[in-house]
Amino acid sequence: MNQTNLRQTAERIKSVLCELMAEMTAFQSKYKKAELPTPNSSFALSKELLERGEFNLAVCGKVKNGKSSLINALIGRELLPVCTDVATSRVFKISHAETDKYYLIYANGNRKEISEAELALYGSQAEINKRGEQEIEQTIAYIQIYTKLDFLPENVSIIDTPGIGSTYPQHTAITKRFIKMTDAALFVINPTPLEKIEIDFLKEVVDVTPGVVFVTTKIDQNSIDVVDESIKRNAELIDKNVGDKLLFGINIQKMSSALLLNAAIDKDEQTSQFNYEISGYGDVKEAIQNIVFLTLGYYRSGFAYNESIDYYSTILDTLRLRKKKIVEAKTQYETLLASYDKAYRDFSLKMGDAKKNEIRSQIEVILRTMESDFNQIFSSKGKIAQKYFDEIEHLSSERIKTYGDDLGNRIISDIQDSWDSLTKLVQNKIAAILLQYSEDCRMAIPDGLITLPGNDVDNPNIQDVQLRDRIGKMRNELFLGTALTGAATTVIGGAAFFFPAVATALTAALPIIAPVYVIVNLGVVLWAAISGNSKAKFEKLQKNKSQLQKYVQDTIASCRKGIVETSLADNKYQSLYQGFVLALREQVTNSINTTYDKIKTELSTMKKTVVESKQDPSLVTGIEYLIKTWEGIKPKLQTVEQLLSEIKPF
Repeated sequence: MNQTNLRQTAERIKSVLCELMAEMTAFQSKYKKAELPTPNSSFALSKELLERGEFNLAVCGKVKNGKSSLINALIGRELLPVCTDVATSRVFKISHAETDKYYLIYANGNRKEISEAELALYGSQAEINKRGEQEIEQTIAYIQIYTKLDFLPENVSIIDTPGIGSTYPQHTAITKRFIKMTDAALFVINPTPLEKIEIDFLKEVVDVTPGVVFVTTKIDQNSIDVVDESIKRNAELIDKNVGDKLLFGINIQKMSSALLLNAAIDKDEQTSQFNYEISGYGDVKEAIQNIVFLTLGYYRSGFAYNESIDYYSTILDTLRLRKKKIVEAKTQYETLLASYDKAYRDFSLKMGDAKKNEIRSQIEVILRTMESDFNQIFSSKGKIAQKYFDEIEHLSSERIKTYGDDLGNRIISDIQDSWDSLTKLVQNKIAAILLQYSEDCRMAIPDGLITLPGNDVDNPNIQDVQLRDRIGKMRNELFLGTALTGAATTVIGGAAFFFPAVATALTAALPIIAPVYVIVNLGVVLWAAISGNSKAKFEKLQKNKSQLQKYVQDTIASCRKGIVETSLADNKYQSLYQGFVLALREQVTNSINTTYDKIKTELSTMKKTVVESKQDPSLVTGIEYLIKTWEGIKPKLQTVEQLLSEIKPF
C-alpha cells in the first residue's frame, strides 16, 4: 500500500471508529432507564487517544551517533545542542508550531519560558560540564520546543533522548524510561556493526513498539560500499535478534545530516538542491510518515477497535440476558426474585466490607515490606553501599585518582535501578491481589444471573482473532502502562504536558495503573541531589579511601532525602515516595469499589427488570427494540475490521 492510500486508510479507520464509539456512548446515555453498563476506563482511554491523535516519535540510539544532528537537519537549522563529545543531557520534546517557543517543563507540571540561547545551558552536557548545572527553582522533567516541523503529520512530536552508552549513567536511564512512553522510534545507527549495548537496547524498544525505523547517519563520511555493507550486516543482526517483533519489517534508511542541513542553509539554489537530493532525506521522510500512519492506523485504532468489540459484546449479552429473564419470569417469577435477592445478600456478605478490608490489609503488608526494602537500599550495610565500600577498599594508587570522576552518577544509577525493581515488584504483587479479587467476585455470582466480562454469551465473531491478539499484546500494555489516574496524575503534573490525552482520558478503575511518571521522574530528582560537575567535587578530595567512602554515604543520604523529603505537586505530596504510595492506595480503592459496585448494580438492575416485566408485559418489546438498534452497530465494526485487515503487517 502506497503512502497516499495508507494515510487515507488510516484516516478512514479513525473516522469510522470515532463515529462508532460516539454512537455507542450516546446509546448508553440515551436509554438511561435501561441502566446499561457504562464503557470502562480502557474504552474511554482508547477513544481519547484516537480522537486527539497525539503521537510521540522517539529518536534514540547510542551516544555520538548523531541523533541531535539528525533532528537539526530535519528541522532545517542548528537548534538542538550538538557536540563532538556528549551533547544531550535531557529529553527534548519538539512539537510543530508556527511560532518558536521554548519551555522548561518541571517535574511538578509547572513550566518556565526560556530563550533559544538557553537551550544548551539547560540541555547540553558539554555546557553543564563547563559551567556546572544551572540554578533552578524546581526539578526539570524535560525541555519543550515549539518550532516548524512541516515534514511531520499533524500532532506528531519528536522526542530527542540523551542516548545510551554514555559515560553518564543517568543519560541511559533517562532514555530507557522515556522510551517506554513512545509510539514509534527512529533508531539512529552509525555505518558500523551494531554493538551489544545497541542490540540490548533495541530489544527494550521493540517490547514497547514494533514501529521502528532505522537510520544510518554520517554516510557522507564513508564510502558507498562501506555504508551499504554496514546496512546489510546490521539488517542481519536486527533480524536475528528482534526480527520477529518488527511486524512492519526491517526498514533501514541512510541519510547525511550534514548534507541536509547544508541544503537548508545554502544560498545557492543549485547546490542546495543537489545536497538535498543526495542527503537521503526523501526516503527518511517517507519512512517516518509511513511508520506514523501505520502505528496510528493499525495499533492505536486497533486498541480502540478491541475496546469497541468488548463493549459491543457486553451490551448485547446484557440485553439478551434481560430478555431471557423476562421470558422466564412469566412462569418462574417468585423463584427468580428469590435467586436475585439471595445472590445480592450472599455477594454483599462475601465480597463486601469485610473482604475489602482484608484486601486492603494485604496491600498494607506489601507496602510495609516495601518500606523495609526501600530503607535497605539506603542503608550503610545495604548492597549499594557495600558494593562501593568494597570497590574503594581494593583501589590501586593509580585508579584512586580517577575513581571519583563518575562515582556520584554510578551510585544514582544503582539507586534508580533498585527503585525500579522494587516498585515493579510491588505493583505486580498488588495487581495479582486485585485480579484475584475480581475473579472471586465473578465466582461469587451463580451462573446465568448477570452478564459478566468473559461470559461470551454471544460473541459477535466478526473480528480476526489473530488481529486482536497481536494488537492486544503489542499495544494495550503500553497504553495501560502509561495511563495516569487520580493521585498519579497529580503527583507528577508534567504528565498533562507530555501525555495530555492519557492524563485526561482515564478517570478510574483499571486493575492497577503504574504511576509511571513517579518512576520516570525519580531520576531527575536524584540527579538534582548531587547536581553540578562531579569532577569538580573530587578535585578537593585527597587520595584517601575514607573520604571516598564518606562521599558514598553522603551521596546515598542525599538521594534518600530527595525521595522522602522533596515536595511534589505544589506541596500536595510530602515526597515522591509518599506520592507513589498514595497513588497505589488510591488505585487499589478505585479498583475494589468499581469491581464490587459494577456487579451489585447489575444484580439490582436485573432484579428490577424481572419486577417491571410483571408490571409491564410490553417490556420485552422494548428490550427487543434495543437489541435490534444495538445490532445496527455491527456493520460499522465489520467495516473497521476490513480496513484494519488491509494494512495489518502480518
